[in-house]
Amino acid sequence: MATFVYKFIHIMLLKSHIFNNFSFKLILISSVFCLILSFFLSELVQNLLIFSGILSFGVIHGANDLLLLKKNLNRKEVSYLSLIIPYLLMVILFGIFFYLIPSFALIFFVLFSSYHFGEQQWTMFNNYKEKKLTFFYFSYGLFLFSFLFWSNDLIVGNIIFDITDYRLDLIIFNYLFYFSTTLTTILALLNFNLLKDQLLIQLILLLILSVIFYYSGLILAFGIYFVFWHSIPSILEQSQYIFGSSDSKSFIRYLRNALIYWLFSLLGLFLCYYFLKDFQNLLISVFFSFLAAITFPHTLVIFKIKRN
Repeated sequence: MATFVYKFIHIMLLKSHIFNNFSFKLILISSVFCLILSFFLSELVQNLLIFSGILSFGVIHGANDLLLLKKNLNRKEVSYLSLIIPYLLMVILFGIFFYLIPSFALIFFVLFSSYHFGEQQWTMFNNYKEKKLTFFYFSYGLFLFSFLFWSNDLIVGNIIFDITDYRLDLIIFNYLFYFSTTLTTILALLNFNLLKDQLLIQLILLLILSVIFYYSGLILAFGIYFVFWHSIPSILEQSQYIFGSSDSKSFIRYLRNALIYWLFSLLGLFLCYYFLKDFQNLLISVFFSFLAAITFPHTLVIFKIKRN
């Protein structure tokens, strides 16, 4: 047993360079800063800041999907027009489908996003390409969602009711949390040799995330994770893939390329808000449909480039 512990610690120390990773520093500093700031700001100000982050970096991190696809195909003759038409059709069709069937949309959105968040979290420091980790990524992302839901079960239950008109028994969040925790632990043990290089840093991040989820409100907790843990590291990773570096110049270049898509997305969302501001339940459904519609094609694009 002592030999195993010694080898494990030795491996973790050899991988200590991960702690110098910019994304890790960003996650650590921004999380602590946001938690401290939450004690001094009102809930209204917190929500305004969080929604600003989601509508800026959150939307922007998926705004260069066409550029990623073109880079991935590596063919000069592929035009943006040939990519944008099927991409927009996919967004529109899924948006309509999710709006018409909100109950199914909610389940599908959580399950599909689970893989996306889990994949991003575990390929942030080491881009594993093993297909056997696919189910682990999904399981870890589901664990993150279930942890967030379990920590804010009453609020999440009310949101689900607003979207679907169905009052969910809150005990389900407990079962989902226990199930995803057990499944993730088993899969992590089964894939220990593949994951051991970053187990230490992921455990540290999980400890920080636990504090955020448990002691923060739903909006603040999700906003911190989505903006600083997921979106900005994803932008840096995509900048590296597209431009060959993730420095400040590439970051700005990425934002400039994403500007048009981002503006059109916000314009569509604000128009929906303007026409539906007097129908709060309908507005929630539309906002959810918007997020689900842009998440689905983005997840497919990121899945494709991470496998190549």
